[in-house]
Amino acid sequence: MRSCAHCGHANADHLPYCAACGKRVRALGGGETPPPQLAPRVVPGDSSSSGFAATVALGPARPGAVSASAPTALAPVVVPASTWARARGSVAYVFATIRGRIDAEEQRRNLIGERDGARRMAESTLVELGHAVLVQGIESPRLRELTEAAARLKKRREAVATDLAAAEKFQAAEDLRLGLMEASIENECKAYDQSVAEVEQTLSRHASERQTAAVKQGDGTPGPAVSPSEKMRLDEQQRALRERAAALRASGMAARARLEQAVATRRQSAAAAAASVAGHTRERAAIEEENRLLTARIGARALELRLASPHLLPGYERYDRLQETIRQHEAELARLEHSKSGLDRRRLAAGLAVIGASVGVLVTALWALFH
Repeated sequence: MRSCAHCGHANADHLPYCAACGKRVRALGGGETPPPQLAPRVVPGDSSSSGFAATVALGPARPGAVSASAPTALAPVVVPASTWARARGSVAYVFATIRGRIDAEEQRRNLIGERDGARRMAESTLVELGHAVLVQGIESPRLRELTEAAARLKKRREAVATDLAAAEKFQAAEDLRLGLMEASIENECKAYDQSVAEVEQTLSRHASERQTAAVKQGDGTPGPAVSPSEKMRLDEQQRALRERAAALRASGMAARARLEQAVATRRQSAAAAAASVAGHTRERAAIEEENRLLTARIGARALELRLASPHLLPGYERYDRLQETIRQHEAELARLEHSKSGLDRRRLAAGLAVIGASVGVLVTALWALFH
């Protein structure tokens, strides 16, 4: 039991707030005594106080407040308690428990967040220690294997970075080459389409002229007569135009086929180059993660050996402070978890029953009032 420093009420150990006054139960300082918990006033003749009893222990007497013949502490006084006082205490216990649980849950979330942050900072400190060992060239027989592995990993990382730059450069050059080829074939297709359109327009004009001449000769309309040789020349010219139009159409279809092939080739090349770049990027990310873990191992080994170096002393101190913070947070979390078990279920049930009964009475009264 913990006594409230404000009103002297004895509260359960798991309650962070007093069930009587609602204030936070704080730890008493050295030499500080809690105020006495006074017994509730009992009205003579009150029948509601019968059947209940409460034991109230008054606190120890202060120095100089009593005579030398008086005892140092008063004996417990047994006084009757009313039903209303018991009900009020149960309701106060319910609200104090709920408030304490909410406060404890918020405190637990804050502690977990701070503990995780301290752990991340501790890991970063190990990486900084390992980086300092590698940069400053701190040597130790028990670190030689890890430092050699870090050197090999550095060379591998540089090679991957070079391959990645070359892959990106090749991707840009190939995309430019295929883009120019695609544009050239597209211009060629447009030229063929334009030539075919011109030939078809010429054929349409010649056919219209021949049809007009034939209509005039059939109607007997006077006009210049077309000689057979001129007619044969026109027929030959029209046949040549048709052949040219067919050849242009075939060339245009071939150009379109080559254009589609160039587009497909460009897409395939772009996909292959992108896959190569992505592969090199994943490999570089894996190497970076491996390098970080290896650097953290070097830092942990240096911390374990406590290598004497002015470049490592600040890291040692920071890591020790973070570990101490983590231990304190874990101890506080364990205390909060343990405090959940100390719950007076009988008193809690009584308080909930009183609250439920009060709500029922209020609802009944409101129903009767409005109906």
